Amino acid sequence: MLRKIRFYISPCFLIRYYLQRDIKYFVKKFKFEGRVLDFGCGQKPYEHLFFNSEYIGIDFENYSKNKEISDKKPDYFFDEKYSKEMTLPFENGSFDNTVSFQVLEHHRKPEVMIREMARVVKKEGLILLTCPFVYALHEEPNDFQRLTEYKLRELFEKNNCQIIRIKKQGGFFSAVSMLANEQLNYFAAKNRINYLLACVIYPLFLLLQYTSILVDVFFRSEKVFINYIVLAKKL
Repeated sequence: MLRKIRFYISPCFLIRYYLQRDIKYFVKKFKFEGRVLDFGCGQKPYEHLFFNSEYIGIDFENYSKNKEISDKKPDYFFDEKYSKEMTLPFENGSFDNTVSFQVLEHHRKPEVMIREMARVVKKEGLILLTCPFVYALHEEPNDFQRLTEYKLRELFEKNNCQIIRIKKQGGFFSAVSMLANEQLNYFAAKNRINYLLACVIYPLFLLLQYTSILVDVFFRSEKVFINYIVLAKKL
């Protein structure tokens, strides 16, 4: 119950709302089943959406933890060689589908990450990936890039994958709201006085998040948005 409350009042509510909503839609519409590998799974925050799958996660042993998310652990950890070779410890075609959520920006070589996701998935298998477009720096210094849909298409097509759909999440007002909340977080973290001031004005910033969801429905933006969700199929 406490985690649910944290979800709805979190400074990160907006991005998590869009992710939960759209991942659930894609999983149901495209019938994700069988063995699914989550690349960079962390605490597996979206495992519950894959109810017809054997959900397997891999990450580093010192993966980022969030108290707002159930404390689940990866099934596998990257070994010492991964940072150099960047090769997943699985055979070709080991999984029916592969997924990765908000990880691509943290990978030093995004082209290798997508290559590996395509390698370990079976022919006709699905790859579902999300990554930020307009987003504050985070988990520094391991924040390396923001990619456009044109680069994403290129990376998937180079690895014998067909793009089924690329969806832009949020819009201009969502981007402004998300960045404002990130700035408030930065302000609050400086000292105790700033933290107390941030707590006082935070309800207005939270209201901005909720309002931006509605406003973006009526004022769509194709140029400014917060996130991509990409669905591809291995040929």
